[in-house]
Amino acid sequence: MLYFHAQKLVFLEVPKTGSSAVVSALGDLAAMQISRPPGKRHMNAGLFNGKPRAFIRQVWGSEVETFAVMREPVDRLVSWYRYLQRPTQPEGPESTHEVSFADFVSAALSGDPRFPGIGRQDRFLMGEGKRPLVTHIFQYDRQDLLATFLEARFNRAVAFERVNVSTGGAVEVPDEVRDAVRAARPDEARLWDKLARDGYLHTPKA
Repeated sequence: MLYFHAQKLVFLEVPKTGSSAVVSALGDLAAMQISRPPGKRHMNAGLFNGKPRAFIRQVWGSEVETFAVMREPVDRLVSWYRYLQRPTQPEGPESTHEVSFADFVSAALSGDPRFPGIGRQDRFLMGEGKRPLVTHIFQYDRQDLLATFLEARFNRAVAFERVNVSTGGAVEVPDEVRDAVRAARPDEARLWDKLARDGYLHTPKA
């Protein structure tokens, strides 16, 4: 999570949506940065709207807008799968090295404790409701729109480097797996479909 005082902006880092590239590009300009533990770095919109937003208001006197990036849900699961191909880390998720992608998706959708922290983008961005809690949401595949937005706010050129990119080969995704993800997470699918129309979703007063 990054707070930019001059711009009255807060960046909420949805896991596996390229947030490290934004941090790399603009982190040195942040008045406040939470980088660890992962659960705090990747605080969702509902959590931010509690004590963190109140803290910023109290200390800096700022009312802020938020922005975040959303990734196509299956593509995001592919990124998680590739990331977890590495050996199992102490107190971390298990490796997917000997797990098929279809089995991994099934486990992720069921909340299998072997793979904690994957989460759902609709819950991150909307909480338990149907309306986004984030002011500006950008499509992962349209980094040009995010860069244009940030350049206008920061009055400087913004370029994103490839940072913390998952390694590994291509992952074949059967149609039935895509269908299963949409069926299991309809709110995430609807939010993605709405965002993908223009690559950007603005929710005033979110």
